[in-house]
Amino acid sequence: MGLFGKKFTILVVCRANKTRSAYLHGYMEHYLRERMPYIRNKVRILSAGVQAREGGGPTQVVRHAARLHGFSIRNHRSTPLSARLVRKADVILVMEQWQKDAVIERFPQAKEKTFRLTEYLWNGDERDIPDIPDPTDRSAEDYEEFIAVAHAETDRIFRELVARGLV
Repeated sequence: MGLFGKKFTILVVCRANKTRSAYLHGYMEHYLRERMPYIRNKVRILSAGVQAREGGGPTQVVRHAARLHGFSIRNHRSTPLSARLVRKADVILVMEQWQKDAVIERFPQAKEKTFRLTEYLWNGDERDIPDIPDPTDRSAEDYEEFIAVAHAETDRIFRELVARGLV
């Protein structure tokens, strides 16, 4: 937690804020409730899309995937990325390099806090940092791969945040 008890704010960003960031937003909150309740009140999760339209619901497939993993995102509404959200965020996690570039181009002040999901707090070789492809309108295997990565990265990131004393 920051100065005066400010919550550590994670802003998860994808293209439209209807699949990847919607799922990850919900899963991160679920993860904190279930696995790390002792830091839940120290972290805030937000989400947005670099090309999002205000108010759209999550895709039907990702809503179903969330239910299968024990949480709901039915009340999620897409949110366009804004200067206000960028200011609030301690870290901005995007899915693909082009999204990182777009965030930094629109908000140069966010350069030091914008990372691809798999890049944030990464201790390995930078060449091993993959993008997270959009599974929308793709196969079940593509969704399964996205969900496996989302779960693994959530676990890795929160463990690193705790280990480094950031939350």
